[in-house]
Amino acid sequence: MCSTRFLIRAAIISFCILFANAANEQQDSESKLKTSVSVQGLVRHRYATVQISSLIENPSNESQETNITIHIPENAFVSYATLEVDGEVIRSQVQERKVVQQQYQLAVGTGATASQVSAARDANAFLISVNAGAKSNTLFNVTYEELLVRRKGRYEMTISVDPKLEMEYFKVDLEIKENKNFTFVNVPPFSSTLTPDDLDHTVQNEEVNIEYLEDAGHCKISYFKEANADGKVKSPGPFVLRYDVDREGKQGEILLLDGHFVHFLSAEKEKYNPAVFPKHAIFVLDSSASMWGSKLKQLQVAMSQILRQLSRQDVFSIVTFGNKATEWYMQGLQPSLGKGVYAVNRRNVADAMDFISRMQATGGTNIQAGLRRALYLAAKYRNIPLIPGVSEGANYTTPRPEAKKEVETLLMFLSDGIPTAGEIRLSKLLKSVHFVNTNVKASIFALAFGPTANYGFLRRMALQNYGFSRRIYESSDTAIQLQSFFQEITSPLLKNVTFTYLDNKVNFSSLTLREFPILFSGSEVVVAGKLNDDFEPEDQDDELIGSFSAQGTVLRVSNNITVPTEAIITANKTQVPTRKRRRYGVLEKIWAQLTIRQLLDNYLIEDFGDESTENKESDAADSQKLEDNNQQRALELALKYGFVTPLTSLIMVSEKKPLVVINSENLENDLKQPDQIHFSDKAVPPMLSPMSIQHAALYNKSSEGESSDKSPSEKFEWLSTLLAENDSVTFIKPNGEEITRTVKIPSEEVDETLNECVFKSEDDTEKTGNCRPLLSCPSSQVPTFDEYFRRHCDFDSTTLAVCCLKS
Repeated sequence: MCSTRFLIRAAIISFCILFANAANEQQDSESKLKTSVSVQGLVRHRYATVQISSLIENPSNESQETNITIHIPENAFVSYATLEVDGEVIRSQVQERKVVQQQYQLAVGTGATASQVSAARDANAFLISVNAGAKSNTLFNVTYEELLVRRKGRYEMTISVDPKLEMEYFKVDLEIKENKNFTFVNVPPFSSTLTPDDLDHTVQNEEVNIEYLEDAGHCKISYFKEANADGKVKSPGPFVLRYDVDREGKQGEILLLDGHFVHFLSAEKEKYNPAVFPKHAIFVLDSSASMWGSKLKQLQVAMSQILRQLSRQDVFSIVTFGNKATEWYMQGLQPSLGKGVYAVNRRNVADAMDFISRMQATGGTNIQAGLRRALYLAAKYRNIPLIPGVSEGANYTTPRPEAKKEVETLLMFLSDGIPTAGEIRLSKLLKSVHFVNTNVKASIFALAFGPTANYGFLRRMALQNYGFSRRIYESSDTAIQLQSFFQEITSPLLKNVTFTYLDNKVNFSSLTLREFPILFSGSEVVVAGKLNDDFEPEDQDDELIGSFSAQGTVLRVSNNITVPTEAIITANKTQVPTRKRRRYGVLEKIWAQLTIRQLLDNYLIEDFGDESTENKESDAADSQKLEDNNQQRALELALKYGFVTPLTSLIMVSEKKPLVVINSENLENDLKQPDQIHFSDKAVPPMLSPMSIQHAALYNKSSEGESSDKSPSEKFEWLSTLLAENDSVTFIKPNGEEITRTVKIPSEEVDETLNECVFKSEDDTEKTGNCRPLLSCPSSQVPTFDEYFRRHCDFDSTTLAVCCLKS
């Protein structure tokens, strides 16, 4: 009997506990933040405007914080953002980067609510941190704009949302408007990685609806996923849209609107050239110790496929580099410097694949040795001197009967790190590579493999040497990424492509880049500019405005550029998104984006001198003047058209507490990390931290925000707006953790032999010093807030410290 009563009581207790737990779980579930994401986009004449909206509902009686990561395509510019919270709409402004940074320093003292979005030079991820108030709805919108690039015979647009984000619903609505009919529109099945059928446009995502409208080149794409009763919706993976348009004639497509023109010229083998150019493909592969493991295996898999894609008319070479460079030679042949160039046939490819399979990762990273050896091979094969003006000695190439001067030299360079052997100074290395490539003029395509690669350096090297760069991500599809890249450059179709326009038709000074060294099959070049004020195309006849020419394998291509009547387009009435500012036509926006990007690229290209220049001081002065002009013009255009670039920032300021704009230091080098967009009830400017991936946030806890008259702010004026009353500064990490550091004079002398640290100076070179309390470092070393960003280090758990150069 007792046993039965005990069992009944135990069952009742267990039921109560289960019921209570279920009730608690339900209560917790009902109090969690609810996030919904919708995407609205319009593509008009290859120009995409995309708005991503995040609605955050907080049903709880307490405020909660959430983080959302938004990925912006690398070629896109953020142009607008709004934050709607508690009935107030905070709108963005695009301002000069250094001005925005100074505004943040003032916000620290005033307590104004503000946020900024700054474009990292080589990053495309923005972290939105939103502090949602109790029982509130918060709506965040961010808009970016992008000129779609044609590669491998298609335009591609990718929309990415944080895969870890749990949503109530995820919605995508896109619209495409082109002047020409589509050849295909494709949204492939969701996948976080590339697949072997990457080029198959017939595989459609069955969850996506594509509606073709009556007028040519017009369609709508929609997708909607809502959470069911069992849980939330997670991002299914990148939403990828691919399409292409029908092309008639050989002059490409030209469009006119509001005094601007845009000229699209695509490379199609059947229109211009019966065959692609023969190429000398040189693979320069990093075999240093950092490639050990999965990286090397993925590279070996990719190379086995890439070598099979080479054409019979091509020749190829392989150079590996660790501490030194090594050429691949056919088995059984006596190694001889400069003779590692082989025809594409079954035997040679099989031998090369065997060599690749036996690669081992060891040693340092001698980038200079690898590139010099590759360029020597190119010069040797084409029977030209490697070094300009040198006609004898080791730099002179002995004539070879099979040498072909007309072959296109394509150098595919892959590295996962930075130079650690040979020449390790990046500026010197760039100058050296460009100088050695003066005669050869090889197109260098740089692949940055994995997160440790210095993408900024590799991008600059490619731009300075007639090529371009790509990031290769370390994942399960690395081999397919490499194969996909090689498909872009495997078919050089035209070279020396030049556009010429009539002076009485177009404004010559407004033209974007008009000369292109090489054009690959399946790609496209775009030229844009302003029309003269008196230009009025005839209603009946096509208007001649210029011509273009290019060199093919068999004949020289030369065609007039005319403006057909259908090229004159009307203004776009569909606006995405709406905003209270002057609207610019789509062609003008294309012109602005191209101009800004090319000015920024010119800055990278011109940022070195010729080693053979005798008057180096004059050359350096001219180069600096050109760099300043490029930057200033790019800045003016970015401010006019409202684009976030490496020279501008987008700031969001609460109208209740406006901030004052004043001048600040140049923050050009503060462009190394992904940025954080942070919204909260405290002012939180982003701060670079050498120990973290995301920016931490720095703010002043003093509510008064008054400048201190104590010795720290007398020694470092920039500290005056950051210090609390007790001479302390508080850091907020991205995870919300607060760390307080005090600005104080150390109680005992600092041992110079301890706490060695490294930081990057303004010219991007590494400097070694000692981590010391800020007040122990000369003020001349840390004159600005920006310099403190670069040198911040951990001395102990309580002291504000910097990496101070050794005295």
